[in-house]
Amino acid sequence: MSAYSLTDSLPISPLMPNPASTRSGLGGETLANVLRRRHERHPDKTALIEGKRSLTYADMWQQVSYQQRMLKRAGVQSADVVAICSPNSLDMSTLFLAVLSLGAVPFVINYRIEVLGDLSQLNIAWFAVPRSSLAIRKQLASESYMTQRPFDAGFDLFSNNCATSSTHGDTALLVTSSGSSGAAKVVQLTNAGTLFNIRANVDALKLRSDDVTAIALPMGYSYGLIGQFLSHLYVGATILLLDPLFFLHQMVWLFGRHRVTTLFLVPPMVRQLNYLHDRKLLPADFSTLRFVAVGGNRIETTAIHKAMQVFGCPVVKTYGLAEAGPRVATHPVHHPADPDVESVGRPNQGVRVQIIDEEGGELLPGNIGTVRIHSPSVMMGYFNAPACPSHRPHSTITTKDVGYLDSQGRLFVLGRKGDQFRVNEQTYWFREVENVLYAHFAFLKVALRHTDQQIHIGAIAMRDYPVQETDVYQRLRDAFGSPCDQLFVFTLMRTNTLLNEK
Repeated sequence: MSAYSLTDSLPISPLMPNPASTRSGLGGETLANVLRRRHERHPDKTALIEGKRSLTYADMWQQVSYQQRMLKRAGVQSADVVAICSPNSLDMSTLFLAVLSLGAVPFVINYRIEVLGDLSQLNIAWFAVPRSSLAIRKQLASESYMTQRPFDAGFDLFSNNCATSSTHGDTALLVTSSGSSGAAKVVQLTNAGTLFNIRANVDALKLRSDDVTAIALPMGYSYGLIGQFLSHLYVGATILLLDPLFFLHQMVWLFGRHRVTTLFLVPPMVRQLNYLHDRKLLPADFSTLRFVAVGGNRIETTAIHKAMQVFGCPVVKTYGLAEAGPRVATHPVHHPADPDVESVGRPNQGVRVQIIDEEGGELLPGNIGTVRIHSPSVMMGYFNAPACPSHRPHSTITTKDVGYLDSQGRLFVLGRKGDQFRVNEQTYWFREVENVLYAHFAFLKVALRHTDQQIHIGAIAMRDYPVQETDVYQRLRDAFGSPCDQLFVFTLMRTNTLLNEK
């Protein structure tokens, strides 16, 4: 087999939701029941690994059943939202499945809880917090509207007395989306839509039961939760849970030991790994990898090419957004010379992408417009946000992304609306500035924004990497001409002090 080929697997047919079905949209079954039934065929196979702990699929579902009984005993009811305020862990994974099994709605929060704002204004009925998370436990215990209840040896459970309603309809789980404004939004995904998205993702990536995936992405985001965790659970693969603070160090000794076959990353993580490899600080064994998937944001072609050298396998570009389920399109890059490497690929099975004009009319291939997505996995709506427009399964969602389709149906995303500027009567996109900076400097992340008549560029450099602002301006001048001296304002925000900073 070529070093740059994906191994085939049996095709997976996407599930089309039945309009006449009950609440779950799956003929009365929940997503958890579908997963549990699929795992009955290999009970002794290792499902989850965290450090020195592991669970077979039979042990995992036994733990899920125990936590499900404990949730019910604590008073958690069907359709209640249960926020799981925990980093990725074996116990968090089984608790997530236990909430699903109960018919309640899990909401994984891997990040700072304050991004959700005033908790009393959210209809989150329950907060499950690990005993080791002292700061969050202290914060919740200090709120007069929170009541602490016993749960199990690993978690405390807090009930929110201000919660006034439960979710309704076919809500299976909640995830967060950054939204066009950068403010976190909470997205409601359905049982049938989520299963559709999982199956389409499995088909696009050719996931297999003999895969071993290493999870470093926070499962509080839909790409990590659905694209990696649930998709690998669906096929009965083995999931290795890495510590988000130390995953780069763990790679060195865990990848070879567990023979990891799939790895999912976001662009800053790819850049970090490329940088460490160049500095000979990444002595990990990647020889068992079948592919590395990259999503969550746009990644530059120079990073893709470098990553293919680092990992020695295809790099699969993925495109999507939480509101769409989240997976939309896939582009496996098998060779560095791929002429369409800038594309995010073709839509996944059962998903349709259109490019529309300002009036909503569909544009022909090659014409630039707004990306519109048709998918059974489109969200039900934003949670607890009545002012936001609602979407239903089988409907469409119009994104803020601008791009075009080529004659072969491949999608090219140029950027978000407003992410362009003119120099000497020529239009450029922010992505072109990013390409220049990432190609010539070891930046972890670059962010651009319009301010009046200027474009402010903020950059975070890699650890121990020196940056001269004069060099940055010279590269910009070489690429966009002398007028950019007045157009761009560059700020080196800080350097990356942690190797794993995302």
